[in-house]
Amino acid sequence: MISAQAYSFRQKSKLAISLGWVGGFTNIVALLSCQATVSHMTGTTTWFGEALAGGEFARAAFVGFVLVTFFMGACLSAVMTEGARRRGVRSKYILPMLTEAVLLVLFALGDELFVAKRFAPGGGIVWWLAGTASAAMGLQNATITRISGNVVRTTHLTGVITDLGLEGVQYLYWLRDRMRNGQPNRGGRLFRVSRRHPTVLRLALLLSIFGSFLLGVMLGTWTYLRWPSYAMIAPVAFLLWIVWSDYRKPIADARELDLLGDPELKAYGILHSLLPKDLGLYRIGPQQHHGQRPSVPDFQTWVDRLPDRWRVVILAVTPLVRLTGNSLMDLEAACDRLRGSGKRLIVCGITPPQYRLLEGAGIVDRLGAENVCPDLEFAVARGVEMLGMTAGRSSVQA
Repeated sequence: MISAQAYSFRQKSKLAISLGWVGGFTNIVALLSCQATVSHMTGTTTWFGEALAGGEFARAAFVGFVLVTFFMGACLSAVMTEGARRRGVRSKYILPMLTEAVLLVLFALGDELFVAKRFAPGGGIVWWLAGTASAAMGLQNATITRISGNVVRTTHLTGVITDLGLEGVQYLYWLRDRMRNGQPNRGGRLFRVSRRHPTVLRLALLLSIFGSFLLGVMLGTWTYLRWPSYAMIAPVAFLLWIVWSDYRKPIADARELDLLGDPELKAYGILHSLLPKDLGLYRIGPQQHHGQRPSVPDFQTWVDRLPDRWRVVILAVTPLVRLTGNSLMDLEAACDRLRGSGKRLIVCGITPPQYRLLEGAGIVDRLGAENVCPDLEFAVARGVEMLGMTAGRSSVQA
């Protein structure tokens, strides 16, 4: 599912880069058709103030309408995503993406009527065009903001260019510090290592979003000037494809186990009252959807959400979960973060093929082979044992 907790950095990056061109494409088509910029509100607010100060109240009303519709699009995204979360809907972001596609269809329909001169230039048709496009961009911007955890935007580039400057200087300082007093061949080795550095990944994401937005502007200009009636087919089709892909291929989330209602816990006779209060149990789900094997969640975001009271955390993995090279790297970093914060991780439910993947990635060595258990019952017993050992060491030190 498209969710801030479920998406890994790589998956969030792919979605942000993909939606960047939609923002650039829609913005230039709106600019060419109704002389309004709809994907970013800084310039729009400037025009609004300038019109008010100059006494051009009709133009101020139109520009203010664009501001309001962008705001309403963001609010609509928040209402739909929060409502879906409260109802426990599997994917919280299918509806916003589908709504954006509908708004862009309405924008394309209005533009077709405008180009065909079925409405007089100006007046209501221009408000229709600007309002639907602006609402779609506000909705998209709010949705990707939620997915990325307030990290990236896709409808404007002010923050992207600012972050490029900040991150670029930070990376150059990091590179200079490690090049000092190094061997002549150290540069090549540093380059290979830096490809996995968080700053480099962030720079690659920002540059890709910039390039995607610019590509969308170029494609939108080229398409609209040649086939204005069909210009919006590509972004609408792309949004529908995202919705369909999200529906067909879920991304699992790591959810805390229901200690009273979980059937596996009942089968093992594990009672809530017998478990230590500082032992956390989580399972990666869903089990299966439309015959597709779910991808794993963002493990590092999952670590951020863990309550402080857990000292030992058990993560149950179903056999259907698909482990990839990227997910193994993410799990490795999560293990290190847990250990650095004084917590221990136990993984259970691993199949032999999954175990070999964990072993090949070095995760088994990081956790300890005794902390990779075949089923939940063994994992709970191991967790209780680890907590007892920790308590014993604390009493001896005291």
